[in-house]
Amino acid sequence: MADKTGDEVSVAEPRGLIAFLLNLHEDPQSPPLLEAIALAQEAGFQAVVAQREPEAVIGPQLPGLRLLVSVGGDGTLLYGARLVAAAGIPVLGVNHGHLGFLASVELAELPAAIAAFGEGRCGHLIRGTLRAVINEDRAPLPPARVELAVNEVVLKAEAFNLVRIRVRADSDLIGDFDADGLIVATSIGSTAYSLSAGGPPLDPAVPALVVTALNPHAILTRSLVIPDSCEVTVEMLRGRAVVAADGIPWGELVEGGEMRVGRGPGLDFCEPPGTAGFFSRLRSKTGFGRVLKPPVVGGESDALPPAQPPA
Repeated sequence: MADKTGDEVSVAEPRGLIAFLLNLHEDPQSPPLLEAIALAQEAGFQAVVAQREPEAVIGPQLPGLRLLVSVGGDGTLLYGARLVAAAGIPVLGVNHGHLGFLASVELAELPAAIAAFGEGRCGHLIRGTLRAVINEDRAPLPPARVELAVNEVVLKAEAFNLVRIRVRADSDLIGDFDADGLIVATSIGSTAYSLSAGGPPLDPAVPALVVTALNPHAILTRSLVIPDSCEVTVEMLRGRAVVAADGIPWGELVEGGEMRVGRGPGLDFCEPPGTAGFFSRLRSKTGFGRVLKPPVVGGESDALPPAQPPA
């Protein structure tokens, strides 16, 4: 292309698109967001903001999308992950909610994170997800399928009734349970519903699933940590339950039905420089590892006195 003098002017090739997915309560004119959009454009990216009907905005852009920025809480990030994970598009979680355990940065840090992405200084962590199917081979029971759950797939009994379920990992029988339901969580989801139900927190780098029976009618039942290469099969021996993925109902399991939960597509998390590690987030977000009564500075403490040597 030539300018007005006739000299050739080089034009930078467009680098693709960065989409900013906003929670409905977010201000699309907030200064950190506007600065981040400007920085994205300066780095050669197109920028689009999706707040209402995001599927209609983002869906047609998937072939050229290079990054999805989720601004809100974990729910917004989970929604965004369902839109782009299968296409291998990285997700940057920006916390502007209450907990934001999955988020990499806070809202005030968003401009610096976009600048780092434009300069190629961000890391990428691929984390496991789940997909599940109900009654795929059990005609005439109605089938249902979910292609992506980031945190967990949950089976929960209706009303106040118990269900009896038979649980297998691949072909190996785990056991029969009378319970309110079952959680199959990813390593990422181990700090969500699974943690509230008594399951262990797992570093998301661990390729594992956490299987937890909900309020089992048993003397001894604990969560199980199994490889995420296993397919978990749940057979409904008695009762009826609703099935949800990341808190969204998508199916029903009735007596005689079967659900299979296995590995889904990998989810690419964009990690800007200085992103807090898992244990740092576990401490700050949940209070894990904190003493219940820290020492009192300049005053009396309830701590036990030091042990005295024997006389």
